[in-house]
Amino acid sequence: MKTHFDIEQFIEAGAITNELDYERAMVADRKLRLLAKDNEHFKTLRSRLRSLIKDYESKEWSDANTITTRKLNESDRAEKIAEKERVFIEKEKL
Repeated sequence: MKTHFDIEQFIEAGAITNELDYERAMVADRKLRLLAKDNEHFKTLRSRLRSLIKDYESKEWSDANTITTRKLNESDRAEKIAEKERVFIEKEKL
């Protein structure tokens, strides 16, 4: 499963380092939410991924003084790309 591979890449790296990877991690977290209900392995992956997400959020988004228009635009672009990737992957499964 492609999402599973991406999740393990984030976890192996030990950190989310950019906004696009953050948005990809958010997409993966939503998918894992359902899978984790019935599978302990996915529950563990989700827990580890959520920890990386929280670390990134506290590092990049906790200080309102450092949030610029440029940073917000980058975040919006990354969110759109991650969503397009998700839709593409879903269509490929059909």
